[in-house]
Amino acid sequence: MTTSQDKRSPGRPKTRSDQPSMRDKVLNTASLLFMELGYEPVSINMIAERAGVTKASVYYYFENKAVLFTTSVTEMMSRICSYTLKHIQAHSDMKTRLEQIALSKMSRSHVEFESLMREAMPFLTEEQRQAIRTAENSIHMVLAESFREAMEQGQIAQGNPMILSHAFSALLMIGNREFIGDRPVSGAEMAKEIIGLFWNGISQR
Repeated sequence: MTTSQDKRSPGRPKTRSDQPSMRDKVLNTASLLFMELGYEPVSINMIAERAGVTKASVYYYFENKAVLFTTSVTEMMSRICSYTLKHIQAHSDMKTRLEQIALSKMSRSHVEFESLMREAMPFLTEEQRQAIRTAENSIHMVLAESFREAMEQGQIAQGNPMILSHAFSALLMIGNREFIGDRPVSGAEMAKEIIGLFWNGISQR
């Protein structure tokens, strides 16, 4: 009697069960390259070489660069949303939540997201653009709910939670800088300064 075995589709790359899937490997590599270099400088060939796979393997999972970009960004946004929620659930104090979220972001160097999107926009379909914006908005929804809760508890002044979410995210973009003036700054120092500035604006008087 023979036992059934998993069969690989023709052209599908082999993957060991104890290793990240080929798809995840390609996605993780693409995410890093897009966030480090922007959209246009990154090619399928560059992604394949960095991931240690063939171009055929990349194209097996992703039809073209725009599809790969959209998938990598939306899945990255999903991870950020999960990390953000994790920090929120781990701390009851709003300032501590913001400090942990900021510190987490400062630990990863990448291009400014809006600049990246402006660069990629001409190459994306309307459906792809909307998918990215929807994924981005999920992060703002989580942050806004946390701000709303902090307002109800009297931790911060009353205001529009969604505007606060966007303002906080915009302020974090300063963290992409390695220098302020001619002085180098660490991620931890930058996070502390940014949260101090933001907290002065939203805390109860």
